[in-house]
Amino acid sequence: MLDYSPELSGLAENPNLPQHLLDHFTAVADEDLCQDLARRADLTVRQARNLAARCVPWTLRELIAGGALPLQDIPQDDPWLRVAAAGRPDVPAAWIHDLARDADASIRVELVEIGGRFGDLHDPLQLLHLLADDAHIGVVCAVAEHAALPANLARRLAARPDLRIRDALARNAATPPDVLAALSADGGRPPVERCGRCEDLPEGCADHEAGVHVVRAATLQNPSTPPAGLERFLDSPDAWVRAALARRPDLPDAVYRHLAADPDSRVRRDAAANPAVGEALIRALAADPDRSVRNAVAANLALPMSLLKQLAPAVRMGGEPWPRIAAASPEELRDLARSTTAQLRALVAAHPDLPADLVAALAADPDPAVARRLAPHPGLTPAQLHALAEHHGPPLHPALAVNPRCPPALLHTMATTATGTAPTHDTLLAVARHPSAPPQTLLRCLDTPHERVRSAAAANPALPVAAMARLLGTGDRPEGLQRIVPT
Repeated sequence: MLDYSPELSGLAENPNLPQHLLDHFTAVADEDLCQDLARRADLTVRQARNLAARCVPWTLRELIAGGALPLQDIPQDDPWLRVAAAGRPDVPAAWIHDLARDADASIRVELVEIGGRFGDLHDPLQLLHLLADDAHIGVVCAVAEHAALPANLARRLAARPDLRIRDALARNAATPPDVLAALSADGGRPPVERCGRCEDLPEGCADHEAGVHVVRAATLQNPSTPPAGLERFLDSPDAWVRAALARRPDLPDAVYRHLAADPDSRVRRDAAANPAVGEALIRALAADPDRSVRNAVAANLALPMSLLKQLAPAVRMGGEPWPRIAAASPEELRDLARSTTAQLRALVAAHPDLPADLVAALAADPDPAVARRLAPHPGLTPAQLHALAEHHGPPLHPALAVNPRCPPALLHTMATTATGTAPTHDTLLAVARHPSAPPQTLLRCLDTPHERVRSAAAANPALPVAAMARLLGTGDRPEGLQRIVPT
């Protein structure tokens, strides 16, 4: 039996693992490794059966859902295993009929969520109509949440006076706009009579007002809800409701002005990030006393370029390009790249589609922040990548190692370059994941004390077959490999 290790877990994901080694692996893997192997798309029936004989129930369900196990291997008396197959095209219609009538409501809920086959259709609509009248409210709510919910069925469910059903409809983008508008206005008609708490109280709840407010508020976050009348939520006592209103892109200017002056900074922050509020409010919110609001302005796609230049030195840059920078024209990018402010040049360097002349100009920029943001750019040539590595040294290696054009020789150099006493973890991890990492470099990564690095190296398709065999205990130790297990 092979016990779990990070290397073996990574190897279980390696798409280039030869079939003869996969045969051995599936025959001797422990329960944890069986779970990793069950996700492979290239399992033979024999390999899947090997895993099924030793895996935990959840892994067995994965094997069934993915189609690795034939239907005849699924126990007929276990509905949990049978429902796992409900999304497969080879499932008989009789199975779906049986599962839709199963005594366990959890089975029926899962059947709806999988959206399985019913009758002769590979379409969940007949199944949804059948289970919309289920005796268990959880099944009906699953139908109300379904992404393929038809409009006529949504309207029928909205007439049910149960708060749980209406809450599910309020959150479903497939719910028709007229139903959402009614839920937003007053919680829908007829008035709510039942909710979750009613199940525990024989006499039911005396007041559903709080629950109805939650349902109404849920419609704010649904993009299918019409904007007309939503300004009524400006007076909500809940800041999260007003913040949800501030995120909408389709409200009148007067509503946005009200939200931009909200006393709660969470509301102003969401308004500050919304391009629909307009330039005047964006500029006003850029001077907000709360830093989180000012930072949100920097993330606004409609940020004026002149304001961006003012904000860049004062706002901490995240890992992703600012939306306004990502949408900038080549002329705007060139203007920013000429700035004497390093933060602005660094913002440009993070742009995913820079013109070649800007890539070359920024590659020669002496500022480390600019180099760090430019290093992953696929427009850099191997020569430019080597030059960046030589100029900026190991602190830049993690960013260089994720560049898809990073040459094998540089990957190997970075993996073996010491910072103190050992290569940095982030550099090694990026190298181990790189598709161009040479075999000897992956062996070096397998020889580190870092578990995530060893797992990534074992999952890399370029790992030599000899190393794969040694990890599985079926081959000799590859030359240059000291720590690889098992012994």
